[in-house]
Amino acid sequence: MKTEHQREDAQPRGFRGRTTTIEAFARKYRLDPEEAQRLESQFGPVAGEIELLQAARRNGMPEE
Repeated sequence: MKTEHQREDAQPRGFRGRTTTIEAFARKYRLDPEEAQRLESQFGPVAGEIELLQAARRNGMPEE
């Protein structure tokens, strides 16, 4: 339930890190094309780097 001061279209708050393209993220972390496509399907063409790291690790990306 939203309170009076929260709009329906308000962006969720939190620290997502730097915004990056899925393509650049996949290149930086050497993801395979299937994982890059899965992330793009889940987030769209751009997302916060922290969100992408968390999603990739949940799907088996090894930690550095």
